[in-house]
Amino acid sequence: MDAMEQSHPNYFLVGLALIVLTVFEVAVVYTPQIPTLPALLVFGGAKALLIALYFMHLKFDRRVYAFLFSIGIALGLAMIGVLVMLIQSHT
Repeated sequence: MDAMEQSHPNYFLVGLALIVLTVFEVAVVYTPQIPTLPALLVFGGAKALLIALYFMHLKFDRRVYAFLFSIGIALGLAMIGVLVMLIQSHT
């Protein structure tokens, strides 16, 4: 039965990664040399993926579920990015 048991993820490291990504997001906002929107979309997508994989336990389900969720996240972030660029271009 030990071979069938799944190991539990290290939630401390996942939380630490989320904190580091949040610090990078805040740093991007205050750094004028870095393009803000693409960087925030990448960091936000990475955080959403980490949360989905570990806290929604998609990492331990079949890979197809994680893949489908990742596609949805990528498309959603792309849509938000395009909408923000369209709104900014008309102001």
